[in-house]
Amino acid sequence: MSLKRFPVGNAIINMKMREQLTTLGTIAEYNPFHNGHKYHLEQSLKESGADVCVAVISGNFMQRGEIAILDKWTRAEMAVRNGANLVVEMPVVFACSNAGYFAQGGVEILEALGVSTISFGSELGNMDEISRIARAMDENKEIIENSIKEAVKAGLAYPRARHEALVSILGEESAAHLDNPNNILAFEYLRAIKKAQPMTVKRQGAGYHDHQADMPLASATAIRRAIAEGREIFQSVPEITREIISRERGNMADQEMLFDLIREKVLTTSAEELNKIFGAEEGLGSAMKKGVRYWKSYEDIIEDLKSKRYTRTRIARVLALTLLGVTRDDVRNARSYIRVLAFDEKGSAYLRQIKKSGACPLPVITNINKDTENCPEILSTLEKDILAADIYNLATGRDLYAGSEFVRRPFKL
Repeated sequence: MSLKRFPVGNAIINMKMREQLTTLGTIAEYNPFHNGHKYHLEQSLKESGADVCVAVISGNFMQRGEIAILDKWTRAEMAVRNGANLVVEMPVVFACSNAGYFAQGGVEILEALGVSTISFGSELGNMDEISRIARAMDENKEIIENSIKEAVKAGLAYPRARHEALVSILGEESAAHLDNPNNILAFEYLRAIKKAQPMTVKRQGAGYHDHQADMPLASATAIRRAIAEGREIFQSVPEITREIISRERGNMADQEMLFDLIREKVLTTSAEELNKIFGAEEGLGSAMKKGVRYWKSYEDIIEDLKSKRYTRTRIARVLALTLLGVTRDDVRNARSYIRVLAFDEKGSAYLRQIKKSGACPLPVITNINKDTENCPEILSTLEKDILAADIYNLATGRDLYAGSEFVRRPFKL
């Protein structure tokens, strides 16, 4: 994923699109949709002057390996009722992957849908600086990767090894920006964008890992923790989100719901097959087989497998991909498609326009039983999304038929 170009400042959006309909694209998880998301959406629409907002969201599993607190259909409803016009799903092989593949999966879908502008949040909030750092990283990619490998071999923990490699190229101040998850994604979005105009909105309020929920711009992590502990979140989320969370109180998910499913998967899969899971390099599958009989909880798994080479986030991601059987080949050979989750009247009209124009290079799926008949190339990737929904429903005690991909339909506002 080499950098094709680095926009500086507010470049002019494609004029042909402006003469027709300008469309804003955003990539998110909305786990759940909170005030920070609302701020980003409103600022992006205001600054871009877009007529329509398309959001690509993760499905039932998140980029950091977490199970979604609410299923993708409910979170898509949240997004549409809070201002998005069309919400589509990022296939799980991209959504539950590292930042590079996550960005690639989201951007490909948005550009296939013809968006004029792709907006993302960042702690930096400065496109010139993001572009400069991304260019330097791209130009020195091989040096950085080799430096990290050597430092890890010498016994340094991966996060520290990465930080020191970046400092050697970028300097301390610029390297520090890469300790922030939204900045990391911002750089990867720039690498992936080929047609749309990129734009960033400075992240407001608490940091990603902040646990204080009683504030207007709390982090999603803090909000999820508050929900799990039964604390009030009225300051942190829009009224519509509060309404939906109240409605779905009995359908919330958490990581411990995956524990028995993970143990069963590890017990019934060979070490050889486990070692093929995306992200499970250097014998992590063998380590899972060795430790499975000692685990007492999901947290036990993390603590058992965590090491200088494997961070907590990477272990959580590997566990989710193990459940789904996502191998390195599955990610390498993945094919995108547009799985529609929710829309309002404006989003529906835009989708009709896209279909009618014939310009969209990806299959558009609103009914999985009908819309996949003539696109066999996406089936192996789509099967993982079907399985992800089944596992989510199984873990949360829902009816496997009523909640399956073959029955659920997009939410219409």
